[in-house]
Amino acid sequence: MAPPNPDAPADDPGGVDEGLEDFVRLLDRLKSTGCSILVTGDVPRELFTRASAKLLGADEELRYRVLAVTDATAESIAGRLPDPDVTPRPLTETTHVLNHAGTLRSVTAATSTRTPPKLAGVTETRIVDPELAGLRSALFEAIDDFAAGATTVSPGDVRVGIDSLEPLIEFYGVEQVRECLGAVGRYVRTHDAMAHFVLPAPCGSEAATQLAAEVDAVVELRLAESTDDRTAEQRWHVPDRDLRTDWVPL
Repeated sequence: MAPPNPDAPADDPGGVDEGLEDFVRLLDRLKSTGCSILVTGDVPRELFTRASAKLLGADEELRYRVLAVTDATAESIAGRLPDPDVTPRPLTETTHVLNHAGTLRSVTAATSTRTPPKLAGVTETRIVDPELAGLRSALFEAIDDFAAGATTVSPGDVRVGIDSLEPLIEFYGVEQVRECLGAVGRYVRTHDAMAHFVLPAPCGSEAATQLAAEVDAVVELRLAESTDDRTAEQRWHVPDRDLRTDWVPL
């Protein structure tokens, strides 16, 4: 059984079984009209990086990526960006990092010996507004820049991510973060874009349950224990349609 793939066309579900076909077709419709996704689970942070990389788009596809970071490392940011030798356009033209970390440190500066080469020259905006409105405005502006500046932007070409929501919830509270996600979700839908929000917490936690009401789908991550290895798995939910996939490899 193949996992849901945001870039898989609806008429070619990629070998999924009959139980997943309706979900894949729904996902394709969401991509064409814009959508927001919550990524959650009690798993190591590197699994969120892997899931985020998939949602930001395949290496060989032209995607415009806006990544807002609060506690993600430079290595984690680089890990979710495409291979510069494969992507159709340079990362410096298709990537914008918004830095909303509590300590305003650069995560892309080429002068840093710890900065991965992939991030050299990537546009970074460090947000100084202490309110969530500053982050929201920066996201909207970056989306607008890509939507207006690119020669041709098709539905699903603009991809947005926030990693992670945990510091935002700790500082602002879950209700303010929920309102922010609702506003971002509405904005990406007006641009036929796709956004995902990382929440390192169990899917059944109070925060995840409240935030799920503001998104179109939820991706739940877990580690499946076996006698041989620990396999990363994902399960997709669409809360307002009562749809849920089986666990499939990440």
